[in-house]
Amino acid sequence: MTSVLAVFLMLFLCGVSGAGAGSDLPGFLEGNYGLIGKKPGSDDTYSGSARIRINGDKLEVLRCVGSSRFEAEGSIIPVTSDRISHVKVRWSDGKDQYEALYAIHGDADNYARLSGPYVRMDDQTSFGWELLYVDPNGGPVCR
Repeated sequence: MTSVLAVFLMLFLCGVSGAGAGSDLPGFLEGNYGLIGKKPGSDDTYSGSARIRINGDKLEVLRCVGSSRFEAEGSIIPVTSDRISHVKVRWSDGKDQYEALYAIHGDADNYARLSGPYVRMDDQTSFGWELLYVDPNGGPVCR
């Protein structure tokens, strides 16, 4: 009987400690990232960096690819019937408008990792793909 009570108590305490999991998702996402990607409708690849900052209920995203710097706005949105959190980001390169939908992952060191498709808003028939990763050794910083 004592072992059953101990198991029940352990399960209850684990459930209570995990209840707040995900409540600081914006804080988990905030930081500097390396960025690699493939352009929509092309085999061209690129690399760069990104910075995510929290501003109220929005994400301020700064993207640096090559010598270009793009300011973007993002938000955390629920996707699918399971309401799994994703990051939606919109930006312009001065010529075209883009929208990305990144799945949120944690890497082996518990840093945020974002990956997903993005499209040019005026041609959503082909998509590009991006991966944003935290470099714990201090990779390039987007300023």
